[in-house]
Amino acid sequence: MQQHVRGMYDARQELIANGVLVPESGNAGSPYRLTQDYVFSSPSTAAAVLLGRSANGGIEWKDSIGRTLKELQALEAGM
Repeated sequence: MQQHVRGMYDARQELIANGVLVPESGNAGSPYRLTQDYVFSSPSTAAAVLLGRSANGGIEWKDSIGRTLKELQALEAGM
């Protein structure tokens, strides 16, 4: 991530340093979670920062029954 998506990497490191993004189980190899509300510029930026890699927020974010953000947006638009 550091080489390929520098802005995302820097944002992620800043959130970790400020305690906004922490490892879920307390060790650096586990998935991360937010400790407070944080506004990202897009769903893809949020996904990339939390996952530590390039990500398409439309397919990475899912609701409790597994529908993607893209599917939910299509439903809302009446498609």
